[in-house]
Amino acid sequence: MKPTVVRTPNGLDLTYRQIPPGELLALSARPEQETALVLLSGRITAALPDGDDTVERADPFTAPAAGWHLPPGIQATATAGPGGAEVVEVHSPITATPPEAKDASAITAPEREVRGSGSFERHVTTLLQPPRTSGLLLGETLALDGRWSTYPPHRHQHSNPPDETALQEAFAFRVRPSSGFGVLLTYDESVHDARPMVITDTSLATVPHGYHTIAAAAGHDLYYLWAAHGEADTHLAMHTDPAHAWLLDS
Repeated sequence: MKPTVVRTPNGLDLTYRQIPPGELLALSARPEQETALVLLSGRITAALPDGDDTVERADPFTAPAAGWHLPPGIQATATAGPGGAEVVEVHSPITATPPEAKDASAITAPEREVRGSGSFERHVTTLLQPPRTSGLLLGETLALDGRWSTYPPHRHQHSNPPDETALQEAFAFRVRPSSGFGVLLTYDESVHDARPMVITDTSLATVPHGYHTIAAAAGHDLYYLWAAHGEADTHLAMHTDPAHAWLLDS
């Protein structure tokens, strides 16, 4: 399967790869960007400046995240294990503030945080954020059994801290079972003008602006890796669509 790539207008790019057994992937963070590699499933060994590091993951639904963060200018290679490896590679431009991390380091997952309730309960893990990174925010969301996530709809389009920050976002999706689907809705003013996108297993998407929300089809589990980056803002402050903000108090 060929790699698939999406890129936001502000230069955040996300690549989904299925690496055959024993194949080597070269990673390099150019001076103007930082890189993250997240393992979705399989086994992979990274040759880092400080030595080799091997991580395994059964799948993104039942096992915690693993991978590495490479600050600007750090090079590494990663070799897939005997069963191959499914990975997402993220490149994010450097902001005016350099990352605190100066060397390649492992991405480890803290305990998943439960957000929302009932039909929009989901499990969220934040993997990377400033000041460890320059401006890259990276995490995972798991919505089980047909639930909504990124809900109620929100945006992070205008730089108006602390109420809202301007970040563009990219997503990599997995669906269980893989024959299933989900829906990504984006809109600028009203849900009546929403632009729907059907999500299938291994879909990629970007949301450079506007409100957005995601739903899994009934009876299906939906996982997504999300990456966000802002040219000036480096933290996430979301503005909930006022028409649906009452759900925050439910």
